[in-house]
Amino acid sequence: MYKLLALDMDGTMLTSRKTISLATINAIDRVIKQGAAVTLCTGRGVAELKDYADELSGIPYGILNSGGCVYDFKTKRPISRTLLNDSILLKCIRAAREAAAMPYLLTEDASVAQQEDIRDVSVFQMGVYQPMYDRIATVVPDLETYVREHPGRSLKLCIYHRDPETREQTRRTVEHLDIQLTNAETTSLEVSPKNVTKALGLQILCRYLHISAHESIVVGDADNDIEVLKAAGLSVAMGNANERVKRQCDVVVSDNDHDGIVEVIDRFFK
Repeated sequence: MYKLLALDMDGTMLTSRKTISLATINAIDRVIKQGAAVTLCTGRGVAELKDYADELSGIPYGILNSGGCVYDFKTKRPISRTLLNDSILLKCIRAAREAAAMPYLLTEDASVAQQEDIRDVSVFQMGVYQPMYDRIATVVPDLETYVREHPGRSLKLCIYHRDPETREQTRRTVEHLDIQLTNAETTSLEVSPKNVTKALGLQILCRYLHISAHESIVVGDADNDIEVLKAAGLSVAMGNANERVKRQCDVVVSDNDHDGIVEVIDRFFK
């Protein structure tokens, strides 16, 4: 019945230690061999997938940058991409600076952070990602200057705050702009082009594959998954998902440290 399995990464496919279990890898390989399509459905960009190149090598598609880029890993080319307006992006970076927050930019091929912010991201409630940032981030003195020198390349901006209250202040500062705002992690505010969501990415990929979104299963755990879960034929919440996500979903499975993805595959891909 289901022809597409769409998997969020952080909090879903990845364990709390940011690893992928062997059981999950094997189960995904089994789905692909059965003829179903599998896609990542993540806020991460291409650069942030490098640590998992071996584990993800069999997955053919990616809904990346929270829907800003739909990617074909077989051809190493985007199926679609939607860029942020640079002038609006600069306003959002300035708003981050005013909030003493950390702006983190995802471009077509890089993840970019300011030198003063990247030293200790635990200040912004993102300490679990410090090893990844240390390995893959392009570190620059000033993000505004970087955007001016690299125009027309930005897909998404994450603004990591020191606390949820400051995040809401930033949201109020920029919400009048022509952008899509989504809360993520504990204190992150994701800035995407207007109307760009994971749900849009799912629709684009389904058209590309000539299938209906009703033939898809989507698995997630956080607020930035809610729209794409609503668009799926079957919505699945991980056991570690927040209560808003669980209320939205058709099914709840085990958490990300106990192979919830394997449970999904065993139940719905025979």
